[in-house]
Amino acid sequence: MIPFLVIAYSLLILVLCIVVFGKKGAEEDNNLKRMKSIGKEVVNAEYKNIETSFYERNIKPIIAKMSNLDSQGNKQTKNARKRQESEKLALQLRKAGIHMSAGSFTYLKTAVSIVGVIVSVGIGFLLMDVTSYFWLVMLVGAGLSFFAPNLVLNSKVKSHQGAIRAQLPDTLDLLSVCMEAGLSFDASLLKISERMEGPLIDELVTVFKQIQLGKSRNDALKALSDSTDVDELKTFVSAVIQANTLGIPITNVLAAQSEQLRVAKREEIREKAGKVPTKMTIPTVLLILPAIICIIMGPVVIQVMDSGALSSISL
Repeated sequence: MIPFLVIAYSLLILVLCIVVFGKKGAEEDNNLKRMKSIGKEVVNAEYKNIETSFYERNIKPIIAKMSNLDSQGNKQTKNARKRQESEKLALQLRKAGIHMSAGSFTYLKTAVSIVGVIVSVGIGFLLMDVTSYFWLVMLVGAGLSFFAPNLVLNSKVKSHQGAIRAQLPDTLDLLSVCMEAGLSFDASLLKISERMEGPLIDELVTVFKQIQLGKSRNDALKALSDSTDVDELKTFVSAVIQANTLGIPITNVLAAQSEQLRVAKREEIREKAGKVPTKMTIPTVLLILPAIICIIMGPVVIQVMDSGALSSISL
């Protein structure tokens, strides 16, 4: 009985679908018939829609729109998120001075993670008979494999920015001397690259190449400040851009910036020297003070223990 009802309901649904979603819109209107009767091959889009069924014209677009709305929105969101992550990673690589694409770094990170996990698991299995904490070696090795590339990248960014910050005053002095000797700003950048080496020189060579390729000087310098993210370099770039805009001689700006950087560096060194006594308090209390207490109080404690032992023997 139940199979018969299932078949009957299925046939009823099929008949209803045929009746409702049949080819009710397949009849041609009078204008289309008249155009075909006189041999016209050009059919307007609004007349062509009449050839399709009611389901194709009305129901199917709604179902397709409803089914693809969520998937399309999620796909766009995922693509936007991936694009933002790729741009952020590319900026981090640029700050670190690593000339590598974001895709190459992601591939390298994945390879390092896979190799690290395999090596950690292998070492854990070798230590299985030696210690019962072999699983800890696996977890620590796998965790380091996943986070090591990002940690190395962050460390590289800090070291690269520190090297640029330390090399900036001398570079500005030499740039000022070259421009005072009659060279242009672009030629001075090239001359500096022949006399000095370092991360800042590499960045300035990149600026020179961009200018030679047709990029304006202000845009190239702005890209330099954005890619390095060093406050002192941003100040220098802003001063140079302002000098170019107002027509002020760049040599005066370079001399002033160099002197300002040296004063700031001197103040930073003084600040760090002033913090040294405070930082030395913790190791002094934890390491040196206990040793001094043991040296001073040790003989006293020994004498008291000896006197107590002698008094107990006499009793």
